[in-house]
Amino acid sequence: MSSIAYHAAGHERAASEQDQRTWRISAISLMSVRVIQGFIYWGGGSRRFIYAPGKLNPHAAHWMANKFQTAMPGALLGMDHVISFMLHHFYLLYGGVILFSAAELIVGLMLMAGLFTRAAALASMGFSVLLMLMFGWQGATCIDEWTMAACNLAMGATLMLGGSGAWSLDNVLLRNKPQRADSGWFKWASGSRALPLSDTGFRNLALAVLTFVVVFNVGTYSYYRGSVVTPFHSGPISPTAHHLTLARAAVLADGSVRFHVALDAGTAEAPVHVVEAALLDANLAFLLFGQPDPQR
Repeated sequence: MSSIAYHAAGHERAASEQDQRTWRISAISLMSVRVIQGFIYWGGGSRRFIYAPGKLNPHAAHWMANKFQTAMPGALLGMDHVISFMLHHFYLLYGGVILFSAAELIVGLMLMAGLFTRAAALASMGFSVLLMLMFGWQGATCIDEWTMAACNLAMGATLMLGGSGAWSLDNVLLRNKPQRADSGWFKWASGSRALPLSDTGFRNLALAVLTFVVVFNVGTYSYYRGSVVTPFHSGPISPTAHHLTLARAAVLADGSVRFHVALDAGTAEAPVHVVEAALLDANLAFLLFGQPDPQR
């Protein structure tokens, strides 16, 4: 072997070893993202099926579907109509709650175990978009639901592109049957190998995914709270704004006033406290002023 060929072979071997080391570092670095993203969705499903089954009981106070009603005022892209339709069709609503909870449970378990990681990550991205459109506007100060959905969308996108990383069942499946490495569907659905794309193709896909994640997350944030190119605002629908309706008012013999008040708008994200009540005449002058008595 000539010295030139020897040096070329040595250079290729060094480059291959460096590539393998880079892949191992990336694979191990993705572990925390994959496991926690999986646990988030596993936790949501396991709470309903295992630890707090009352959330799947339509007769329980904490039935999951009760939260859908609070989402309607600020839901985006017609999701308020979808929620309303489901609330008026019980069996569709109940089936949807069961299926969504089961999907969260399964996808979360797949992500934690690293089983068909890219497919599970893509499903988690769909969950994040759906939850953002329904609940992203909620959160009194930090729009907590937006933060959760935005982070989960970015984490899902990272796993969809990067794969399962180290210590995954995808790697076990490939080791048990090496010919799976030549299967296109396995490369796209699992995460033990790079996507079957050229460097340019992968870069273009990654940029497209990045564009979607940034535009969707920043766009919804700007719509809900501003602070991007417009001043901060409380949103088209504020989660801290409530509406009270008065009914059955009566003046009692001792001159006091009794009425029934109902909270008919607002969310559970922030409480409403009635600390004072005033009776006004037609000229908005005070006739009676004081603290409400909850016993009357």
